[in-house]
Amino acid sequence: MKKNILFLLGFLFFFTGVSFAEDEVYTIGTFPIPLMVEDKDTGIFVELTKEIAKRSKVNIIIKVMPPVRVTTYFAENKLHGFFPALDVMVSQKISKSEPIYIKKDFGFTKQGQPLITSITDLTGKHIGITLGYPYSKEITANSSFTISTAPSDINNILMLDIGRIDVFVVEEKSGLKAIKQSGKNNISYDSGQPLSRQNVYYAFQSDKTGQRLALLFSKTLVELKNDGTLANIMSKADK
Repeated sequence: MKKNILFLLGFLFFFTGVSFAEDEVYTIGTFPIPLMVEDKDTGIFVELTKEIAKRSKVNIIIKVMPPVRVTTYFAENKLHGFFPALDVMVSQKISKSEPIYIKKDFGFTKQGQPLITSITDLTGKHIGITLGYPYSKEITANSSFTISTAPSDINNILMLDIGRIDVFVVEEKSGLKAIKQSGKNNISYDSGQPLSRQNVYYAFQSDKTGQRLALLFSKTLVELKNDGTLANIMSKADK
């Protein structure tokens, strides 16, 4: 199946005339995410993006900005693309790459409280989320519970610990890292029951350049998945 996808992308790549001038530089935006995007040179997503650009022989500049500025600049066509992108972050027509991975958000609770296994379990509770993170509309547009926003994952863990919130909803690896950094060992979650799932990808403009970049990044992503490089890079989030 993977070989068929790679062949199809290669076919489209060839017949759409995907080519880039060697001196052309493409600006890709991103925003700070603990562990994943520390700065323009550091982070798991940054490492992945640089590896894709290297293999694809495309010159890129990575700009790290607040999330709202990234999506605003992209909508104003001031960026060729941005990452990590999710459907809830864009409203205009875009060109998408092959998914990098599936973002899964979980409900973290204080030990002794019932584990959260579904959105329904959040009904009537006070939920903590982290400012700037792209949550699914199942969370943000749900009126069956109250939402508070904190500036960081660690702040939410501390709020959970002292009972200011009932549940902290966050991506699994980010939540586990925040627990470790906070020094709290009384936080639990059900690792088999994500509350939401969202594809994470590279978003590019819908023009010809954006379409070609999306094809090129997709082709390289499939290659990275096939040879184990993607798994190796992403596994660093578990260390």
